[in-house]
Amino acid sequence: MGQVVLVLLLAKVTAGTLATPFLEEPTNGSAVLGAEAELRCTVRGGGAVQWARGGLLLGTPPTPAHPRYRLAGDPRRGQHHLRIRGVTLDDDDVFECQVGEGNGTEPRASRPALLTVLVPPGPPVLELPPGAELPWVGGAEVQVRCHAPDGRPAPRLALSLGGQPLPDVSAHVFEGSHPKLSSSEVTVRLTAQSHAHGQRLVCSAANEAGPAPAEAGVTLDVLFPPSAPTIEGLESPHVRAGDTLRLVCLVRGGNPPPSLHWDKDGVPLAGSWVREGHPGVSRSRVTVTVTPGDDGATLRCHAHTPLPPGGGSASVTLRVTYPPAEVTIAGTPTVAENGTASLSCTSAPSNPPVRLRWWLGGRELPPAETTRTHVEGRGSVTVSNVTLVGQREDHGRPLVCEAVTPGLGTRSATLVLSVTHPPQELWLETPPPNATFRVGARLRLACHARGGHPAPRLAWSKDGRPLKEGTQVSGGTVTSRELLVTVTPSDNGATYRCEAGGDPRGTPLSAATRLRVLFPPLSVTISASPREPRPGQSLVLTCQAGSAHPAPALRWHHRGRLVPGEPLPPSPAPFGGVTAGSRLRLRVALGDQGERVTCQASSPALGVAVSAAHRLLLRHAPQFAAGAGALVVAREHGGVKLPLLVLAHPPVESCAWSLGGRALLPEGSPRHRPLEGGGLEIANVTRGDGGTYGVECRNAEGTASTRLRLLVHYPPAIVRVPDPVVVDEGGTAELLCEAEGSPLPAGCLHWGRLAEEGPVAEGLPGELQPEGGLPVGRLRVLGARRELGGPYECRVDTGVPPPARAVVRLVVRYGPELEAEPEAEPVPVLVPDGSDMAQLRCRAQGVPGVQLHWEHRGQSLRPNEARFQEHQWREGPWTSSLLTVTNITLDRARLRDQYQHLNWDQYKNRHRHQYQNWDQYKNWDQDQNQTLGTFVCVAQNPLGTVRRRLQLQLADRPDPPRDLRVSGVTPTSLSLAWTPGFDGGRPQSFLVSARGPGAPPPPAALLAPGPTLTLGGLRPATPYDVTVRARNDRGDSAAVVVRAVTSELTDDSSPVGEELAPPAAGFAVPPALVGGLSALGGLLLLGNAALWGALLWRRHTRGGAPGVREDPGVRAKGGSPNEYSPVTVTPESVELSSLGSWVTPSDPHPWDPPVGDLHPYEDVAEWGGYEEVAPPDLRFTLQGELV
Repeated sequence: MGQVVLVLLLAKVTAGTLATPFLEEPTNGSAVLGAEAELRCTVRGGGAVQWARGGLLLGTPPTPAHPRYRLAGDPRRGQHHLRIRGVTLDDDDVFECQVGEGNGTEPRASRPALLTVLVPPGPPVLELPPGAELPWVGGAEVQVRCHAPDGRPAPRLALSLGGQPLPDVSAHVFEGSHPKLSSSEVTVRLTAQSHAHGQRLVCSAANEAGPAPAEAGVTLDVLFPPSAPTIEGLESPHVRAGDTLRLVCLVRGGNPPPSLHWDKDGVPLAGSWVREGHPGVSRSRVTVTVTPGDDGATLRCHAHTPLPPGGGSASVTLRVTYPPAEVTIAGTPTVAENGTASLSCTSAPSNPPVRLRWWLGGRELPPAETTRTHVEGRGSVTVSNVTLVGQREDHGRPLVCEAVTPGLGTRSATLVLSVTHPPQELWLETPPPNATFRVGARLRLACHARGGHPAPRLAWSKDGRPLKEGTQVSGGTVTSRELLVTVTPSDNGATYRCEAGGDPRGTPLSAATRLRVLFPPLSVTISASPREPRPGQSLVLTCQAGSAHPAPALRWHHRGRLVPGEPLPPSPAPFGGVTAGSRLRLRVALGDQGERVTCQASSPALGVAVSAAHRLLLRHAPQFAAGAGALVVAREHGGVKLPLLVLAHPPVESCAWSLGGRALLPEGSPRHRPLEGGGLEIANVTRGDGGTYGVECRNAEGTASTRLRLLVHYPPAIVRVPDPVVVDEGGTAELLCEAEGSPLPAGCLHWGRLAEEGPVAEGLPGELQPEGGLPVGRLRVLGARRELGGPYECRVDTGVPPPARAVVRLVVRYGPELEAEPEAEPVPVLVPDGSDMAQLRCRAQGVPGVQLHWEHRGQSLRPNEARFQEHQWREGPWTSSLLTVTNITLDRARLRDQYQHLNWDQYKNRHRHQYQNWDQYKNWDQDQNQTLGTFVCVAQNPLGTVRRRLQLQLADRPDPPRDLRVSGVTPTSLSLAWTPGFDGGRPQSFLVSARGPGAPPPPAALLAPGPTLTLGGLRPATPYDVTVRARNDRGDSAAVVVRAVTSELTDDSSPVGEELAPPAAGFAVPPALVGGLSALGGLLLLGNAALWGALLWRRHTRGGAPGVREDPGVRAKGGSPNEYSPVTVTPESVELSSLGSWVTPSDPHPWDPPVGDLHPYEDVAEWGGYEEVAPPDLRFTLQGELV
């Protein structure tokens, strides 16, 4: 008994020692420098947990020594995760999670977890050796170095030129500024070439810590000389003076680009040059206008560069032909009638010389003398002289000197010959002498003179004063000067005269006219006595009209009526006019204040009247305009002006304001300010400023008072709103909202339902009925539905911003409801193939919120059970739960072991027809599984509880069949048997195919529901590779292959269907007898074959070794034994159709039967008794060939 107790104690101690307290242990990980890292640790029970780094305990983070460390997770669930913020290199270490179980036991440590800190490299640095700074001379060899410091892992460097990686780059990694950091360096040798000029040399650095590579680069500058210059744009050196030459000097390549310069005979020319394209073309353009002096000139383009050979030049020499630049005539072209004049014509230098000719009015004149002079380097100059006699008919004719240049055309100079003589006649175009004109009329006065050279100068004057208006024009022999006059009163009786001057030999000609003008009064004025009368006094107004022609008539107008006045005697006035006057007497009243009295002076002959008005100003005490005592509205915290319109003359001296009988002193108040005109401005209006205001105003004539009412508006506010309102589904509820404000107009309170996104939805459902008025509004809910639950808004908008709003939540309670499933309970949940975990989902809704939990095997799942992990969350009224089931691999192994230990040998000796109900041998109790089976999702709230069952089932691909063997052999068939492997938790069948080398295989594969099958229709003495796979609805297993050989035919046996030999000659057999004997022989052969097959089957099932079998028929003939190769498993699979059908593989494997050469055998769709019999029309030869 003591030994038993000791054994039990040892077992308990051992179990306690080996059981791990960790549900989740920390794992190796990495984090970028400065980022956040988390090491996870979940333990069973409530033991004390602490972390260690590098073997040293950290205490309970955060601590002063480790302020960046925090504990995360839910300690009630055993979660004690270590979270590190701002990771540094000090955190690159080994961490352990330790848990103390109490009772004096040592703390248990998790497996060590290494935290690796990743550090992005520093920016790369591209270096050139001393003396190799840019630019580089073409052909020079330069070693380039790039290095990037301090990265973890070591930085990866890459060099590229023009976007292409550089070859032959050597790399080196060395320790960085910290023992845990590494720096990298690469070097490469470059040869400076012209095509590399302008390309970008880039070094990039990256490692696993950085999101993108960092780059450093430099643009290469390579020096190389340009090509020789060429000149374009000149087709021939022979040019004409005046041509414009546009020449281009072109040089290709060169860095630095060459500077291009033009010169003409050594004198520099201005020309701009540009560089364009790649490898670069330099162009310099120059524009030259050819002059006669350019004859024999040389244009040259120079290209200058500091690189040897220093550039080059190109040139062109010009040959110029040109006419004379000008032809000039010397001498005066003016001559008196019958007088003489001498003139000379000279041409400028030309090449070749010119011939000069004189022309007058179309006729050629003979020259008096012509000379020609050659100028060295400038061509020839020609001079011609001529003498003229002045004739009146030659006046105005052109005198032309023409220079003709052979081959280049002509050039000429022209003068107009002027022969002087006096005018012949002068006259005027004016209105008739007795015509009268209204003031403002426009008159045209024209003066004309005929003949005379030079043309006479015509001048106008008014009453002897010269006038500058008008422009003199000439047409033919007539000269005219027109004067446009706008008639004014001063033109009445004025004399206008025109004179023709310019003839010093006599008295100038002249003509004159006189005007008569009608004009209205030039002014109308009114004077008053006294100027400011009081109401009831008499007022005298005097109207005086200025000069007018004829005399005007005066009329008085007051308040829209004609008032008679006293006329005054007229008197003479300027411009030949007269004046007129009138007097008016009025007794004024207060109603006349501001009224106008008008005096109108009219001229009937002109239809024009001139008026003047006098505004009446009466002295009186203040009076308030209509509208006094009106209502003024203001908003709280705003400003308001109390308007005051006071009528008074003289103006108001002061106004005193009061509120509710209490005087206001704006001078001492920061919120009250008097306005111009007597009004009052109030700033930052409060509710206390509302009320009736009184005001009293005074001036020198007396005082007056009035009242105004101020109404202060302030925004609305909601003072009472019960929230939330709870009602059961189908019940009645009421939402209430009470508001205050000024004003509170009818219809300012509104109810609305808030949409999910936030804005108020349009309209209310029919079950919601707004009731009540102001200040309390109600929203009644009749027959509450769950869809009506949610937030509702009470909004009060009185027109005074801002509107007030409040949210009332309507909560409609109902019992839990599970989300609908398409399948009946228990809902199947399949475990993914080979997975160690599966997930079950459950979702329910209800108000109040639904609580979900799980049950298994009739018990609620415990929260600390390691095999089950639940995650639960809410989405509105919905509550979701995700149950993760782990450790399925252990149950899968247990089921596979249980399946393999089934006694399959009890079925070996049974014929196929005995397996009618194959499923009865495949049943296994899933309820014994610890993680498989039925799970129940339970949803409950205070209003009820609902459940749903979910069936967790394995759904793996099946294991390959075991113990594949040949159970029987005949010349034309092979009988196979095997032990089924684990079916993966799903019903399985078996795919069988055979292939023989050199022999046509069956055309397809056969699906068999049981562990035996006979393949018929095979060749005798032929080896076949037989392949068997297991299949379920999740896929196929790996293949199992066995090699088997059919037996040979014996001498006394004949294959089924072989033709009988014909009888010997001379022995006559009746045909009917022959047919009967043939049928009898066939039946005997079939019986013999069946007997042999039964004997062989019996011998095979009694003790033959699997995979190796001797054929009695072969052994009787003395042949070699029939050898079978060992069973092999291959990973390939064959695509098949549904159970019991022939399938041709879509992707043939080496052992799969090819299409064609059908070797048929019978396919049985249902598992049960059947026999595979060769068709009666088949024939075989003695060698087993099909005929």
